[in-house]
Amino acid sequence: METTVGPQLRATTISRSQADAADTAQWRQAWCRLYDTPTSDVPLGRIMHWRAVVAALGVGTALDSDRTLVTRGFFYQPHTTPPELAELRADRCAAARLGARWLLYPVVRTSEARELAEHGGTLLPWFLEAEYVPTDEVDRDLRNLLGGARFRELRRLVRRADEHYTWEACTGSDIDDEVLNSFDRLHHMNLAKYGHRHNHFAMPILHDLTASALRDRLCVFRHRGSGGETVHAVLALRGRESDTLDVLVHGIDHVRVPPAQNLYATGLYRIYRWGVAHGIRRFALGRGAERVKLDLGANRFHVVANALIRVDGGEPVTTGLSPLREAARAAIEQPLRELTSIVARRDLTGSVLVPGGVA
Repeated sequence: METTVGPQLRATTISRSQADAADTAQWRQAWCRLYDTPTSDVPLGRIMHWRAVVAALGVGTALDSDRTLVTRGFFYQPHTTPPELAELRADRCAAARLGARWLLYPVVRTSEARELAEHGGTLLPWFLEAEYVPTDEVDRDLRNLLGGARFRELRRLVRRADEHYTWEACTGSDIDDEVLNSFDRLHHMNLAKYGHRHNHFAMPILHDLTASALRDRLCVFRHRGSGGETVHAVLALRGRESDTLDVLVHGIDHVRVPPAQNLYATGLYRIYRWGVAHGIRRFALGRGAERVKLDLGANRFHVVANALIRVDGGEPVTTGLSPLREAARAAIEQPLRELTSIVARRDLTGSVLVPGGVA
């Protein structure tokens, strides 16, 4: 059973620059709360998305104690729009006033980052980002992308979930404390499962989001059991122009949900159908788990890089970061090769776009 709670979400009429500033201000507030800093500069080694990847690659640097200013994206968004040249200059001035040594623009798509490299940015390929961009009605689209057998298995999972759970989409003012608390409980389970020590979406940050200009664009999608308990929840954000949806984070109660019930797959399918019915034309599915997302409809993949820029305007630190950059490049190339091979084997090269390599 499927229900929708909350008002229709509306496109705003404010200017793009005003909207950019409003969104950035809210994510900056979340970032400052997360790192307990009055400004958005922190030591590079404290940034969890930096530290975790560097540790996984096994290639350290001497930069961990260097103060680093982040001015956009803040790792909250699936990818970050690179700044215009005037914005880059303003960010450098802001960083210099704070005494920071580096600017960090996180997870910028390498296909959009050429100018950053031309203006002193060292690009470190960091993650693969996945999207689902519908080209047809959802079921026909997924049947073409997944093939008949995988699509039938997905539909079987959806039918099984419908026998035991209610699906609910909550938006805007209907994301109340009960909805937030249910999401928070499940998100903590997700953090524990993967061993994450820091919570990007702790309750104070969630309360800030629901009290902000982003409120009407927030979505919480839930599976609820027969007793009304929430066993799976997804936090998402609709784009300013109401035609995109960023799937931010999810949590699931594995104690109450048997392994045979794949509510992650079922939830994405429901989100696709809900989104298309509400005007969504592009679903950002986040970073990592590329193969899983390919099998659930992802048809656009992007290499996203951390762009590190010296505040003093000096030359990029190519020599000092070369071992890390090469290790990061190799780590990204492996899943890219696997995706390319799978797409070719399934004869999907015309409908699934995978970059040809790490720029």
